[in-house]
Amino acid sequence: MVDSHAHLDLFAKNGTLGEVLARAQSAGVERIVACSTTPEEWSLYAGISKEFPQVAWQAGVHPTEIKDSDDIALDALSSLFAETPSFPAPVAVGEIGLDFHRLPADPAEAQKIKDRQMQIFSRQLATAADLGAKVCVHARDAVRECIDAIERSGVPFENVVFHCFAGTPEELAELNERGARGSFTGVITYKNAGQMRRAMLSQPLELLMRETDCPYLAPIPRRGETCESAMLAITCAAAAELFGKTEKYMSALTGENAKNFFALR
Repeated sequence: MVDSHAHLDLFAKNGTLGEVLARAQSAGVERIVACSTTPEEWSLYAGISKEFPQVAWQAGVHPTEIKDSDDIALDALSSLFAETPSFPAPVAVGEIGLDFHRLPADPAEAQKIKDRQMQIFSRQLATAADLGAKVCVHARDAVRECIDAIERSGVPFENVVFHCFAGTPEELAELNERGARGSFTGVITYKNAGQMRRAMLSQPLELLMRETDCPYLAPIPRRGETCESAMLAITCAAAAELFGKTEKYMSALTGENAKNFFALR
């Protein structure tokens, strides 16, 4: 299995990363693609990737983590992709995108935040387009806006994954038609996630990827616990049942899809 989207900073900071990675390996998780949310995390994840070769990483600025200083930090984004022996290059620009879920009630303030998110998203898309890099998109209540921004950027949709896809089956069908894909988390095990399951089932299997988004979104029956990459096995089992496939088939298929998408060595 490949956990195609994980946040490992919590485990690195509390000293449990080695244990978490060992449990993932014991559960059959061969590779983990970690994602940054702020420029401050870029060196952290490069260091993790160097120490633990099973971990690849992505470099980007999350839409809800934007700071005034990020304009200067993003000047260096493209330089991160020049791999050196002491600094493993990221495998994607991510996670980046738009999040319009919790905006101020005041329309002017809400629009200000939307504009700032779009500015930073567009700038990172431009870098990805120049590099020919893969892109990991966070889109919450903003799938349409993200699609339009990607189209304007010139990033090929084949290079795009919408992580923890939370749009409609129709939106995912449009993305698939353009060549993009959605990745799915343990949320597919939640009772109220019917639309997400329908979207997942509508996507061609050759595009499907699995992720934990740990330490968030632990699957049933572990919901409420701190999620770890080892819990990907639970989500793969749930997906296998939904698709009518064996767990072995689903684990191998989604793992190969992730390896091919991110060009994991």
